[in-house]
Amino acid sequence: MASIKEVAVAAGVSVSTVSRALNGYTDVREDTRKKIMDIAQELGYRPSQSARNLSSKRKENVAILISGLGSNSPVDEFTGNVLKGLNSYIQGKNMIIAMYGISSKMQANQKLSEFCREYSLSGVILAGLKLGDPYIEEIKHTDIPCVGIDIKLEGKMGASILTNDIEAFREITNYAIEKGFSQLVLVKGKNEASVTHERYAGFKEALRDKGISQKEVDVLECRFDENLAYKKVKSYIEKYKKNKGRTFVCMSDLMAVAAAKAIEDLGYSVSKDFIVTGFDGIQLLNYIRPRIATIDQNIVKKGYEGMRLLMKIIKGEDIPRTIYVKHRLIEGE
Repeated sequence: MASIKEVAVAAGVSVSTVSRALNGYTDVREDTRKKIMDIAQELGYRPSQSARNLSSKRKENVAILISGLGSNSPVDEFTGNVLKGLNSYIQGKNMIIAMYGISSKMQANQKLSEFCREYSLSGVILAGLKLGDPYIEEIKHTDIPCVGIDIKLEGKMGASILTNDIEAFREITNYAIEKGFSQLVLVKGKNEASVTHERYAGFKEALRDKGISQKEVDVLECRFDENLAYKKVKSYIEKYKKNKGRTFVCMSDLMAVAAAKAIEDLGYSVSKDFIVTGFDGIQLLNYIRPRIATIDQNIVKKGYEGMRLLMKIIKGEDIPRTIYVKHRLIEGE
């Protein structure tokens, strides 16, 4: 007897689509459903009793795919909090969630649809995707439910959980200008990340709010890498050591911590000699004094809402495909 994977391959669809078609989900087109049922009958596929029981209980096998993991990119607090949010949603539910590390190269070598068939996934949450990654384009045309964390996904089965990064970074930059020194230094993320572009747009809006020219701002390209941020901030201060009184506006909390460390290692004081602001709201900032101002993204809620949204898409519910999680400014000392 054929397996559900063999039916999916023969029909050219995902395992989740076969499952939804055979179990009467309304989000499967009628022609696709008929094709799947014909192939299932032709191959002699019959769901086992255990599979029917699991289906009746709405058991779903889903995964989070995280891009950018590697020996130089440990699972940081941001990723950990996303996972915490996912886990809080599935507690008490008949669900399985797996985590896989992916890369741009892997995406080029294996389509998302093939990946999901291989691991029998009903849907996926994606985090860490870069602009131009192959999966972003594939998701526009896929029949696999997908939710992006901090990346805008398009297509009938794509959805997104976002922070209003433009407004949030505008807010933290305005705060930095009002509380800090007039000379700004932007500690920037990687250009392949969509959040970098959004936050940079918010930064420029804040400059316009305050009548500051972009030519007056120095930019350190640090790619969301705290080690690189430490080196560049330290080198920058050493170069301009006669000019204290600068504000380092960082696109992540980890880069802000690195900037503060560089300042202190050179014998200067954060808040007196230099100002540092972050972005994310990680718990580590609670143990640093003076406290660094930041934007709390409510990362755990992003994970929770991502899983909630994914399950609604899998069930074929008609819901908003973009959800903005509310942020808040946490002032520094």
